[in-house]
Amino acid sequence: FSPNGDGKNDLLKVYGNYITSLEMRIFNQWGEQVTEIRNINQGWDGTYKGKPQPVGVYVYVLKATLSTGKTVTLKGSITLVR
Repeated sequence: FSPNGDGKNDLLKVYGNYITSLEMRIFNQWGEQVTEIRNINQGWDGTYKGKPQPVGVYVYVLKATLSTGKTVTLKGSITLVR
């Protein structure tokens, strides 16, 4: 995603019609948690402690509960570009 203020891909969000609860943690290159998302309407703007984070690859761990009761756990990477 590219949080550069141009109005395109400025906010990283989770989308899904059947998600009833969500927990997503994003970590920087040093393993430090830079944000935690606990609401599907919440997103990450590419900042940590009010400061824009550098271009790079960030790791996420996501746990979502679906309306069927099933829990989905995903891990992966996100590339932040400016």
